[in-house]
Amino acid sequence: MREIPKGYLEKAGTQGTIQKIPYGEKYVLLYCPKGEAKSIFYLIHGGGGNQERFFCPEFLNMVDHMIETGELEPMYIVSPTYYDPGETDKSPGHSGTAVAKFSAELRNAIIPAVSQYLGQTFDRTHRAIGGFSMGGVTTWYAFLEALDLFYWFMPMSGDCWAMGEKGGGDHPDETAKALYDAASRQPECDFRIHAMTGTKDIAFPNLDPQMKAMEKYPDVFGKRVRYETLEGGVHDYDTIFRYLYHGMPGLFQAP
Repeated sequence: MREIPKGYLEKAGTQGTIQKIPYGEKYVLLYCPKGEAKSIFYLIHGGGGNQERFFCPEFLNMVDHMIETGELEPMYIVSPTYYDPGETDKSPGHSGTAVAKFSAELRNAIIPAVSQYLGQTFDRTHRAIGGFSMGGVTTWYAFLEALDLFYWFMPMSGDCWAMGEKGGGDHPDETAKALYDAASRQPECDFRIHAMTGTKDIAFPNLDPQMKAMEKYPDVFGKRVRYETLEGGVHDYDTIFRYLYHGMPGLFQAP
């Protein structure tokens, strides 16, 4: 797995801008790159985080450098939150409840607000979603409930909770079947998943069995799924930034 060049932690010569887009009582942050962007990536934070967590200097500088060097095609990046305003209970159980209902918020409020702000819409082949930990759980829910909106999925260190909390580890076969059923209901049945985690990540015992169970459906998941593990990778944002550096250039590339 590619490592982030050390210089990418510093400011790039060409930098994108950050915009705040309100909707209802909430808002999302939007990264607008230098150059024409034809695609958009919805990036979801982990449990206990918020819209600002991913939009820190380390990540934004890295993205600026990747676009400046041509490693990454210019893209919009949206950072929302699944928590309601003023939410103080961010325990796994409560976070799981917030995440479970977030796909509807994406569909009915966030995507329309971003599209209106930008004055353009994106078809599903130019729209991606990914996230870390509970953001990874969010990504799997989007696969289950919003395959008509997204083509590209990047769950990082988070399993699918369709069968309950930590369902990917406790009920891998049932979880894989639920994902298979969701894919089968999609008329085109086409998508791309790039899942990543680390061997020392607390999410590894939950995501790894799920990914192995998905291999039982090669007709649907075979060539459409890429699963990578980082030896010694742990459950933190520094590791996730490396996953993003490694995986983002593959988004929106022709299959």
